[in-house]
Amino acid sequence: MSEAAGRLLLLTHQYPYDAGDAAFVRNEIEALASAFDEVLVVSLTAPAVARLALPRNVRYLGAVGTITPARAARGLRHPRRAARALRVFLGEGARSLTQMRSDLIASLCGAWFASHPAINQALASAQPLTVYSFWGVDIAYVLPWLRPRARRIAVRVHRYDLDERTAGYRPLRRAVLGAADVVLTIAESGRDYLRDRAPYIAPGRIVIRRLGIPSQSEVEPRTQPADAIQLVSCSSVIALKRVDRILDTAAELARAGERVSWTHFGDGPLFEALRAKAVALTSEIPSLSVELRGRVPAAQVLEHHRVNHPAVFINLSTIEGIPVSAMEAACFGIPIVATDVGSTYELVGEALGSGILVNPDDDIETVVSAVRTILAEPTRFDSKRVWAERFDAAINSTAAATSVKG
Repeated sequence: MSEAAGRLLLLTHQYPYDAGDAAFVRNEIEALASAFDEVLVVSLTAPAVARLALPRNVRYLGAVGTITPARAARGLRHPRRAARALRVFLGEGARSLTQMRSDLIASLCGAWFASHPAINQALASAQPLTVYSFWGVDIAYVLPWLRPRARRIAVRVHRYDLDERTAGYRPLRRAVLGAADVVLTIAESGRDYLRDRAPYIAPGRIVIRRLGIPSQSEVEPRTQPADAIQLVSCSSVIALKRVDRILDTAAELARAGERVSWTHFGDGPLFEALRAKAVALTSEIPSLSVELRGRVPAAQVLEHHRVNHPAVFINLSTIEGIPVSAMEAACFGIPIVATDVGSTYELVGEALGSGILVNPDDDIETVVSAVRTILAEPTRFDSKRVWAERFDAAINSTAAATSVKG
C-alpha cells in the first residue's frame, strides 16, 4: 500500500472488544494501520469481554454509549450542537411521526456523542483526520458533527444498516450516507439498494468492498473414511434462521438409511426448543446424531471445519446479507447448501461451483435433494476457489483501506 496519510478515526460498535463486529473489524485493522500513521478507535459500547491486541499504531479511546432518549436529552445541553441537531433532523425530509421521533433521538444522540471525551481526543490534533464508520447507523450518527473537521468520511453499510424489514426504520440516512465521500457496501445488493433508493448519494461514491475470511491452515488429512455424513451449520437460533429445518434435513437423510451427524454452532431464544426436538428425533432415528455446541469462539468453529471435514454446510435463513459463517465454510472448501436470499448468490451457486441454492419456501425434500447432489458429486464443488476469488480477507481488507484513505 502507498505511504501512510495522517490519522484515522475508526468508529465501531464493539471492537476492540472481542464481541459483535470484532469478527469483521479484526480482519481489516492491519490494512488500516498500514494505510495511516495512527488509527484511533471509538466504539459504541464496551462489552464485559476481553479486549483484543491492537497493532502498534492503533489506540482505543473509549465507548460513547448506546442510543437512548436519556442521551438524546443530554444532547440539548449545548445550544450550538442542539441547533445543528435540529438542522440535521429537518434535513431528512418527509416521514411519519414515529420516524421523526427516531430521527430526533438519533440526531440529539449524535450531538451528545460529539461532546464525548473520546471524540474530542480524536479531534484534538491539527493533523489531517479521516473518519471511517464501520456502520451506517448508531455510532454513525456522530458523523454530521465530524464533517467540518474531517479530511474525508467513509461509511460501510451492511444488510443491518439497510434492510428495514428486520431492523425497522433506519434514522438519518441522508445526513449519514449523503455526506460521506465514499460508501462501502459489502455486496452487490447493497449497492443496488442505494442506487435505487438513495438518490442523494452520487453513484460514483458507492463501491463494493466485501468482507472476508483470513486464509486458514490446511485441512488435516483424513486418516480413515467418515462413519457418517457430517453436516454443519452456524447461526443464531432464532426464527429467521430456521435452524429447525436443518435438523429436519438431517433427520430425513437419516430416515432414508444414511448415518448422519449434524453439528450446529450458535445459540439463541429457540435453542432449548431445538435441543428438545433433537433429543426426540435422535431417540426415534438411531442413525442420526446431533451435537449442539452453542455459542463458541470463532476459532473453535474454524478448527472444527479444519479437523472434521464436514461434507456439507447448510444455511436455511430467510434473510441474509452474505453469511460470514458460509464464508468460513468456503475457506475450507466445504460445499454449501443455502437459501437464495440477500446476496448469498455471490458466494453460493452451482454456476460458481461452490454449492447449491434453494428457495426459501422450498420443502425439506428439495433441501435433502440438494445435499444428496453434493454428496454424489463432491469433486464438482470447489467453494475454496470462490473464497479465494471474492472473500479472501487479505485482498478485501487492502481494497477497503485504499477506498477509506482515498
